Amino acid sequence: MNLFGVLFVREGCTMTATDYNHEAIHTTQMKELLYVPFYLLYVLEWLWHLIRLRDTRAAYRAISFEREAYAHEGEADYLKTRKKFNQYKKD
Repeated sequence: MNLFGVLFVREGCTMTATDYNHEAIHTTQMKELLYVPFYLLYVLEWLWHLIRLRDTRAAYRAISFEREAYAHEGEADYLKTRKKFNQYKKD
């Protein structure tokens, strides 16, 4: 599990296979961007969307990393066929 999973799982909650897959997608994204740039881009993208949308939840869901993770979290084999930097591809 990556830092996202550690920081954002509520105490007493159980992570499902879908949750683990979502976080595995983020871990793959982090590795591609060598970790620190991932976090910088994540925060900058969230801030951009927050200014643009004026809604914290909408800004979060608009982040390219989250869009990819949510779109494919239910696909158990997604990471086996995922292309590099797929978070930047249009659906």
